[in-house]
Amino acid sequence: MEQAVEKLGAEGVDKILAAAMADPKAMFRFASDISPPAEPVQDYITEVDARRALFDEFRAICQPYYMDAPNATILALFMVAPLSEIRTLLQTIRETRLQPARHFAASVPTAILNEPGTPAPSDSVTRGQFSHQVKERDGHICVFSGMSDPAAAHIFPFATSKNRNFAYLNEMLAYFWDSKTSFTWRRMFESPAITQSAKNGISMSHQIHFWFDNARFALKPLRETPEGVVVQWHWLKRSILKPLVYVHPDHDILLQAGVTDHGQNWGDNLAHRKSGVTIRTGQTFLLRAEKPEDMPSWDLLEMQWNLLRIAAISGAADVTDDYYYDYTEPDERGYDQTVAAKQRAILAEHQ
Repeated sequence: MEQAVEKLGAEGVDKILAAAMADPKAMFRFASDISPPAEPVQDYITEVDARRALFDEFRAICQPYYMDAPNATILALFMVAPLSEIRTLLQTIRETRLQPARHFAASVPTAILNEPGTPAPSDSVTRGQFSHQVKERDGHICVFSGMSDPAAAHIFPFATSKNRNFAYLNEMLAYFWDSKTSFTWRRMFESPAITQSAKNGISMSHQIHFWFDNARFALKPLRETPEGVVVQWHWLKRSILKPLVYVHPDHDILLQAGVTDHGQNWGDNLAHRKSGVTIRTGQTFLLRAEKPEDMPSWDLLEMQWNLLRIAAISGAADVTDDYYYDYTEPDERGYDQTVAAKQRAILAEHQ
């Protein structure tokens, strides 16, 4: 008990006491709710130094062709994609004198959100058979918060699968992932029978659904068990970069991208369970299904974990379609000043 009070702090205890006086049942719900189990949290990005060295090597290769390349999207890919595949790509470029194409970076990360120019699906579409199957499987509650009246969230976004323009995404997978993985993922998201089935859905509260669609958090698939798929919640760090901004070598690009944060936690603890218990990075959840064919797809979850991190690092989640089309100078694609200001404030507090 003493440890719990110390962790909450005086202000937190006061808030709980005030809530208990206003609603005695709230205190009971809070006390009786057992937080989801947490498991060790691995580094946000593994082998950062090796990845940065490979990115710098790619930058050097680009110089004769594009003075300002590469951009934030390529940086994000180098931070997330398998190191073995990045090394193979660079070796191929060196041996074949392949001109490093700028289309590596076009607008690939937004494929996991919405393809540019694709309108959001209407309510009449999202609340159809897919929505019914997902909510029915999950007992009509958010699997993370326990709240009722959830939304049926697509692991692979509906707007993208509806548009069925996978050129950028397929190209990215071919360059940065091995053939077996890219083929497996493509087989999943190119099939409407899968993307519009319960395999591609998770019941989430409307607020959590919004954060998921905007790459504020991602789900790391840990293992498959007889009971279901175990996923780990990760708040994603905010980046001041935007997908097409040029990444300059004299800047602290890893800090700007949210890869390094001088010891700060990943993101903000914004989500809560029905009782008020906070959902934090590292907590695990079991995605269940009575029928094996309704189980959320491991492959789509794995793909989501990779591409949402790319979207967060490159800043793709924070831009609109206009960003890709309505500009006259590259500098107009610039940094996210709001996020940059918050980042400076955090650093100032901890110096």
